[in-house]
Amino acid sequence: MIYNGRPGKHDGSPSGETKLPQVSQPQEKIKIMGDRSPKANQKKSSQKQAKVTSADQKQKQAVAAKQAAVKK
Repeated sequence: MIYNGRPGKHDGSPSGETKLPQVSQPQEKIKIMGDRSPKANQKKSSQKQAKVTSADQKQKQAVAAKQAAVKK
């Protein structure tokens, strides 16, 4: 008869430590060189929005100028 001193713990190491499988990190949490900080991303998006707004204002001004020229 074989005696097991720790019933139900057949896979444990003799020192009492339990081996746990490694957990992989979610893909979005891994930093890669060249990634930007949240502050840099926010600055870039706000600059992009300002550029779009500026282009829209220029287009509206051009339409207003054309309408003013037609009225004269």
